[in-house]
Amino acid sequence: MLKLSKKSDYGLLVISKLLHTDDFVSLSKLVEHTNLPLRFLARISAVLANNGILMSREGRVGGYKLGKRFPLLSVYDFLSVFENNLNMTGCQDKSNKCAFEHICKHKDAVKCKLQKVILDDLKKVKLTELFA
Repeated sequence: MLKLSKKSDYGLLVISKLLHTDDFVSLSKLVEHTNLPLRFLARISAVLANNGILMSREGRVGGYKLGKRFPLLSVYDFLSVFENNLNMTGCQDKSNKCAFEHICKHKDAVKCKLQKVILDDLKKVKLTELFA
């Protein structure tokens, strides 16, 4: 179901700390500014870098900064990195057996219409707009 995981939430925190600098920011500085656990933050930052949202550089003056693609990314692009399931309801998951499926009148409307509207809107909103 569409709910931000800690990875997405913390990924947004990392991005918010990198927004106002063109310099690489060390992982230790990010930990200092976010109070997030180092190992978890390292994994999140690595995933963001592997997906082109961040750029990374090793060494004494290394760290992370926003990637060149960042201004082009939509909220949908970002969420797709961490979220395995962008469905609105549990019944949209094929492995989920709903006890009320035989009487449900709204499943198809949610599945076909509402889901499409929400995903389309997530694709229209630029990630940068979340921080404006």
